[in-house]
Amino acid sequence: MSFVDWVSNGWLVAHNSSKQEIGNLLGIVARDLKDTRVRCLSQKRET
Repeated sequence: MSFVDWVSNGWLVAHNSSKQEIGNLLGIVARDLKDTRVRCLSQKRET
């Protein structure tokens, strides 16, 4: 399936973003990357 197919099917739509929106998303990425350094988050074992 091509990109054009996705657009034709309405699965993708154009979106105009702002500098603030991009900044907010980058802040979320930075937060999540910081969280990956916390060992106890990924050491929980399922029983």
